[in-house]
Amino acid sequence: MGAFRVTYPRDRIRSLLVIFVFVRVTYIPAALLIGVWVLTQFVSLGAVAQQPAGGVAYAAHVGGFIFGAAQRVSSRVGHSSGQG
Repeated sequence: MGAFRVTYPRDRIRSLLVIFVFVRVTYIPAALLIGVWVLTQFVSLGAVAQQPAGGVAYAAHVGGFIFGAAQRVSSRVGHSSGQG
């Protein structure tokens, strides 16, 4: 998701939007949708951090997002300078 966010910053994702009884298929900006997802991962990580299991999966999602974004940025930099 991090790489997607870096590669396609202005894309819109077709989504099912449900607000109470109103249901609609609409296009939502990827930055907003991914941002909400990352925020829910951080909130969930904070909520279970003190539990014995410790929220390892939430931490892995956040780490994977950061790694994907960093990897994509670094591959762009290397490619644009003629190194890759």
